[in-house]
Amino acid sequence: MGMLLAILGVLGGVGMLIWRIQQAGRAAREIADAAEGLANLPRKMRFKQKAGKQGVDVIDDPRELAAALLYGAAKCAGEVSAAQKAAIEADMVRLFEIDEAFAHALLARAIWHLSVLKDPINAVNKLTDKLAQSVDKAALADLCGLIAAAVERCPDPTPDQTLYLDKFKRRSGLV
Repeated sequence: MGMLLAILGVLGGVGMLIWRIQQAGRAAREIADAAEGLANLPRKMRFKQKAGKQGVDVIDDPRELAAALLYGAAKCAGEVSAAQKAAIEADMVRLFEIDEAFAHALLARAIWHLSVLKDPINAVNKLTDKLAQSVDKAALADLCGLIAAAVERCPDPTPDQTLYLDKFKRRSGLV
């Protein structure tokens, strides 16, 4: 009987030792997961900051803001023709001193940004405010001339386009 109790005691001790080793391994994995989570925290915070934004709010590049403003001026009259898009791209190449491929990409992003909005007139204030924070008055004046040219290129300029241009001038402080 004593021998049986000794064997049971040894088996119980070994079982307890194995259980403790498993618990220590599980704790080590949890600590490693927590450390990995802390290492990724800055990336997660940047993503959360951008994830809460929509459409126009995610634009960081002033050239992209200007492209959206140029396209919005033409869009106020309805559908934008291929010739108008080509003229906007040519204006961007000249103003931003970029190549045609980059101008095409900027226009594509501008179209995408404004496609989520029902009315470009509502976006002009937000776009102009964001742009005015990152460029000087001379750049805004140059862009104003291009927006006016985009409006004039339309076969029949609409009152919405005039309102769009006036809003841009007021928000950018050019009036």
